[in-house]
Amino acid sequence: MKHCLFFCLVATLVFAAFPCHAVSGTQIVPHRALYKMSLDRVSAGNSISHVEGTMVFDWSDACDGWAIQQKMNLHFIHNEGNDADVDSTVVMWEAKDGTRYNFNVRRLINEKEDEIYKGRARLGEEGGNVVYALPKERAESKLPSGTLFPSGHTKMIIKMAKTGEKFFTRRVFDGSDEEGSADVSAFIGDEIKTNTLGKELRENPLIQVRAWPVRLAFFLPDAQEGLPEYEMDLVLQENGIARSMVIDYGNFRVKGELVKLDSETSSLCPRTSSK
Repeated sequence: MKHCLFFCLVATLVFAAFPCHAVSGTQIVPHRALYKMSLDRVSAGNSISHVEGTMVFDWSDACDGWAIQQKMNLHFIHNEGNDADVDSTVVMWEAKDGTRYNFNVRRLINEKEDEIYKGRARLGEEGGNVVYALPKERAESKLPSGTLFPSGHTKMIIKMAKTGEKFFTRRVFDGSDEEGSADVSAFIGDEIKTNTLGKELRENPLIQVRAWPVRLAFFLPDAQEGLPEYEMDLVLQENGIARSMVIDYGNFRVKGELVKLDSETSSLCPRTSSK
């Protein structure tokens, strides 16, 4: 998952938004968040001199599941003068009970398609399986027992934060690259008492909830002891919204600053007439 930002934000985190079916007591709100992305730090000898762009997360109610769309546009400038535009779109659907997951990932570099992954995954008590529609040469693969999809992982982080747990590791599948899965270690800090966002965001009702600093380390599945593929620091709220993030790729870091946040009030559920 080295290309995906939440995703797992977190997803990969990131970060997925699902109500309290899989992990009781965790209520995540539908919302649309816009982040300004920029270069935070670069190691000596790295050719990257500048990064700028945006990332948008959009969650909508889809009846028995939730529809999530992540769009990221990054412009890279290298010391040699070479520019590169990276555009990534991830469209996901995850069942509210955490057992089914559909994914569609498309990544462009300088407007040319670089990667595409599309498929569906299922989970049960004994593990699960993944069926890829794209790339067509991908065979069906298995998921070990205990695997989580992105939303289930985010909800578990929040549950652990609320109960005071500081560390856990789980296998997470998001389908965002050739591996599709990663072993993610989560380190959770003490609740944050201050809010450094701008006035307009601080006064947003979606921001006026508890939050914790979280560090995520992403390892290739079944890798031997060693350094993670990448790491992510974020301030994660109990409603699933990330106030800020820093993605650490080792030789450079990219930060995301929340600049706009809205409630997602639209529903993808068909209306039923009352009799």
